[in-house]
Amino acid sequence: MFTSSADVFRTRQAVSDLQDVVHFHRDAVERLGRHGADRAALQAVVSVGGVFADDGSRVYSTVLQAAAMPDDDFNSFIVGTAILLLDRIQMGGGTDDLYWNYDAFRDHYCLADPPVRAALMNGFRTAERQGVVKLHEAPRAEECLTRQPDDVIRMLEAGGDQVLLNAIREETNSELAGRLWKQAPKSGMDWTARAGFRLLYERPESMSPEMPETAPLIPWY
Repeated sequence: MFTSSADVFRTRQAVSDLQDVVHFHRDAVERLGRHGADRAALQAVVSVGGVFADDGSRVYSTVLQAAAMPDDDFNSFIVGTAILLLDRIQMGGGTDDLYWNYDAFRDHYCLADPPVRAALMNGFRTAERQGVVKLHEAPRAEECLTRQPDDVIRMLEAGGDQVLLNAIREETNSELAGRLWKQAPKSGMDWTARAGFRLLYERPESMSPEMPETAPLIPWY
């Protein structure tokens, strides 16, 4: 399972981002509820953070189907994938290892808006590290980033936090990144600073704050 505080924090952040993806696409969740799944059952799964009681329910089958049909309803495809990842990462009742989905639809995931694409790919990366999904090839580092490093650096150069800018330029280690995040004021944080900290989390090194089980998470989008 987890070998470092970066793993613990990364998992919590990945789960939070995937849950935000689901809530952001509420209309797609409603469509899933109308197309075969019992609406109350689907809402129950969403309300507990995306965890199925077991893999034998009609709602599980419906979500699996949505996650395999990007050309039918792309947003429902995204939501279905996010819910399946949430269930696997949180050790829910689903049993599909998502190997076929990832192999068949990796390019489709990359068509999503950058924050959504990054949330999905970080979800796959986290789930693979946990050993709960099987991938033929891990997501590439750039697929897991909402914004590329050069873009974030340019944003911070225009008037952002100099300490954060230096940390990104110098590719600081996960422990220092975690300390910077702990020390950063969370209320009213500038959006460029949020982008900088999100980059530190999403990169392969990630960040390792103290008390990762309870450390504040980075706002999604």
